This record gives sequence, structure tokens and C-alpha cells, in this order.
Amino acid sequence: MFSILKNMFKKEKESDHYIIKNAALVDVRSKSEYASGHLEGAINIPLEQVDGQVDKLKAFPQVVVYCRSGNRSAHAKKILIDHGIKNVVDGGSLANVQTLATISGFNQVELVVENEPRLPHSELKKNDKDILKVLIPTDFSVQAEYSYLMVRKLEENLSVDIHFLHVLDLPDTVSMDQQGNIETCGEIDAEFVKSQKQIVDRKLKNLQLQYGKHINVHLVLGKITDNIISFAENNHFDLIVMGTKGAWGVKEKLTSSQAQIIARRSMVPLLSLMCDRSDLIIKDILYVHDFRDADTHQLPLMEKFSKYFDAVYHQLYIQASDVQINESEMLDLMDKYASKHQLGNHKNHIVQAKNVEDGVNHFIAGQDVDMVFIGTHGKGGIFHNSAAENLIKHLFKPIISFHL
Repeated sequence: MFSILKNMFKKEKESDHYIIKNAALVDVRSKSEYASGHLEGAINIPLEQVDGQVDKLKAFPQVVVYCRSGNRSAHAKKILIDHGIKNVVDGGSLANVQTLATISGFNQVELVVENEPRLPHSELKKNDKDILKVLIPTDFSVQAEYSYLMVRKLEENLSVDIHFLHVLDLPDTVSMDQQGNIETCGEIDAEFVKSQKQIVDRKLKNLQLQYGKHINVHLVLGKITDNIISFAENNHFDLIVMGTKGAWGVKEKLTSSQAQIIARRSMVPLLSLMCDRSDLIIKDILYVHDFRDADTHQLPLMEKFSKYFDAVYHQLYIQASDVQINESEMLDLMDKYASKHQLGNHKNHIVQAKNVEDGVNHFIAGQDVDMVFIGTHGKGGIFHNSAAENLIKHLFKPIISFHL
């Protein structure tokens, strides 16, 4: 009996390392990322739409999911298993699934590119006088690398001034002057702080060696989130870009990520993302907003994106279940809003949902988008600050949140 169970377990483990005949290869990246290069025969189901394709995928003897770096594919596997599909293989990254296809005996593992190389919009309209000043807080993790890769995608269309910031997490009793000299009140050994500073200095110099001398690096001491926010605001940055691991279940009830806290408190817009977006082409941008509010806001970042990116702007109004609206009047408000803020190529959408997160998930289950903009305020109601924070925790799309 033990040998039978052992063989069954062995076969199950082996199936995790091979792609079997007639398996469904599922690329869970966005449509534009899929078009930039995918395995031959793979079908594209963006992660946010996997839930709606479960019945279709149940017909296959095996489902192999993959993405760019492995983050989205791991989440897709969990969704499919939770829906009762047993033979699901997480192919991981694009490079890993190519290797998996090779050892499984597939002859064609070269990537299929669907969109022809084109002259970037930036070469036609980029204005070096209109520079986007970007701050990337770094702890030298892979999430910080994802942030830099995302900024490089923006740089294809915008002139970008890139700054990395590392905050050495120390109490207020430790300080550093402009020459880099350390002072401490004695509760923390000054020599220890100096040694930590030397390590960080080397890592920051390595970033410049890796990415180029055009990037700027900074080191400050103190509380991490407080210093990120104050550094961004005091130095007049246009955008903070941060990678985040997201949070689900018990974890999200116990912790608030740095990205969530910064989205809540920073007056500088925050772009947060969970995974590698190296293949991203920004064609569809979702803007979630309460268009009933008096339009007294300045949206310089959105207007800059509208100027430099050839994208469709999907304006989304989420109607709370207990709120009645005149749909034609709302659509008229949305048109006027787009006109005022120079969102030329736009489409209007109204979705009824109990909260913003549900409304966004419902919308992107049917319409793939490459990036999400959401403006928040502290007034309560359906568009209060936690709406953006919940999206940062759960949504794999790049999200730009800003205060109204």
C-alpha cells in the first residue's frame, strides 16, 4: 500500500515538472504584454479574468500558467485550484516556462511576437523640458527592481529624472549631517551605524553601476515611511514608485504595507505595483473617480500621461447600491471632465457595486487595462482613502493613487 501511495505521489510531483500533451498554456499577463512575446499555442487570459474562464479551462487535462516573473502565475494557480481544477502547473516566469516546454519535448519554444516594433510615442512628442521627477524608495529587494523597470517603461514616453532613496531605519536620536557624519545620543553605538551606512553606500553605488550614472541616489536616517513622504514632498517630486508584495487573508488584517501608508498620507502621487512589468505597453488606462464631486482639482500627472501616451482613457464611475443617479447626466459630467483635463481619447463606464474594489474588479474582468488611476480624499463614502489602499493590497495592475 505504501509503495502505491509513493508511486502516486511521485507521478503527481513529476507532472508538476512537465507539460503534458493537449495541456492549456495560459499566459496571464495583460493583452499588450502577451502581444510583446508569448509561447506558441498559448492563450491569453489576463489574471483578473481567470476567474471567469474556469469552466473553459476545466476541459483540458492540464493547465499551465505563466507570466513575466512568476507572481501573477502563482496567484492564477491558486484561483484555479480553489475552483476545483487539480492539474495546474505554475510555469512561473516567461524564461522558466520556455525551459519547462523544452524539457517536456516541445519543438517550438521561441516566442511569438504579435505587435510589430513601432516608433515610440516618446520620439514624436517627448519634451525634455517637461520632466517627470520620480522617487524610487529602495530596500535593494526585487520589488525595488520592479519599480525601476516600471519607470523605464514610463521613460519610453516621458523624460524622467530618476532618484533612488534608501532610509536607514533608526530612531530620532541618531542623526547625520550633510557631510555624512553620524551623531548619536549613546543608546545606539555610533560605530555600528557607520558600518551600516557604509554597507548602504556601497549598495547605492552599485545601483549607479548597474543602471547608469544618470540615476541619483540618496541616503537618510529615521523612520521609513515618514522620511519617504517628507523627502518626496520637500524635494518636489512628481511621483513615488514602489513595489509591494500585496496582502490577503489574515495578513492584510494585521499589517499595513509601506505603500498603503504612503498612499494614505503622501501628497505626492504613488505608483504601486506587485510584479515585473518589463513587457508593458500602456494602451488602456482606467481612471476611477466620483464625477459627482465639484471639479476643482488639478490633475497634472494625469494630464501629462494624456499628453505623452497614446492610450484610451476608461473613465469609471462606481455607483453605490444605495445611490440613485441619472445616467445620461452622469455621462455628460464625465465628458465634461475629460474635456477639461484633456483626456482626448476616452470612454465612459458606469458600474454598480457595493464598493470601489468590487467595482474595479467587475470592470477589469471584462475590459483589460494596463494601468489604474484613482483619486482619493478623506471625506468618507465610497471613494475614501481605503479604496486606493485595498486596490494596492489586492490588484496586480500598476496603480497610481493621488489625493484630490
